[in-house]
Amino acid sequence: ELDDEEYVQAVARAQADLAVARANTVEAVNALEIAARELQRVETLRGRGVASESQFDRVKAEELAKQSRIEVARAEATKAEAALETARIRLGYTKVKADWTGGAAQRVVAERFVDEGETVSANTPLLSIVDLDPVTGVIFVPEKDYAQLGQGQTVTIFTDAFPGTAFGGRIDRIAPVFREDTRQARVEVAVPNPRHRLKPGMFIRAEIVMNRLADTVIVPEQALTVRKDRTGVFVVDEESGTARWREVTVGIREGDRVQVAGENLEGRVVTLGQQLIDDGSAVTIPQDQ
Repeated sequence: ELDDEEYVQAVARAQADLAVARANTVEAVNALEIAARELQRVETLRGRGVASESQFDRVKAEELAKQSRIEVARAEATKAEAALETARIRLGYTKVKADWTGGAAQRVVAERFVDEGETVSANTPLLSIVDLDPVTGVIFVPEKDYAQLGQGQTVTIFTDAFPGTAFGGRIDRIAPVFREDTRQARVEVAVPNPRHRLKPGMFIRAEIVMNRLADTVIVPEQALTVRKDRTGVFVVDEESGTARWREVTVGIREGDRVQVAGENLEGRVVTLGQQLIDDGSAVTIPQDQ
């Protein structure tokens, strides 16, 4: 609540001005009634030849002036009513309320920007009020992943504040544009937070399952090598003790593992020293492996 003494006085002054304007209106109406009766008497006397034309003209002019005075008084009353309403609106600005729709019935004051007694100007932030259940997690995704995201998609959230604890969420909004500086799109994730463990401002890591493949081949990322602009792996033929080059198509990546597709992908793969061997090179597998 802001100091409202000045605005209370403004309302009182506007109410007084309105009362004066309404009294002037009543006075003008009464004056018109008197002028109308006077005009009626002069018309009667003129009909009898007692009153002159000049007298009639004078009384008629006064009656017209009284009619004009009523219109002016009514306009002043309307103006005073508008001034009173404006003063009441300004007085209402001294009472600050926090309103919201949807979400939790109760919210939390996250930060207070002013102290009691300070002077504030229009549009000065007073309080930061947040909803802690659910919270909104913000992540940014590159172009290659953007097309695989959709609203309602499940997201797993991790934060350093709670190591090893996973928080479930769902994609709520996906930005329709990319940031020019990072070429990434903003994605908002709604995360249930009934125990209020997650706090606004925390850094999070998000895991999203983009695709699922059954009965697929997975190799260590170190096994991938490039020969003549083609990606492949060296598969060990244990019977002949040689390494065989197999061209592959790289698919899903997860940590240090990579899903690959190709022909004759069975057995062990070479993960170190691929640059020193060719297709058919002899290899020796240590006994402890």
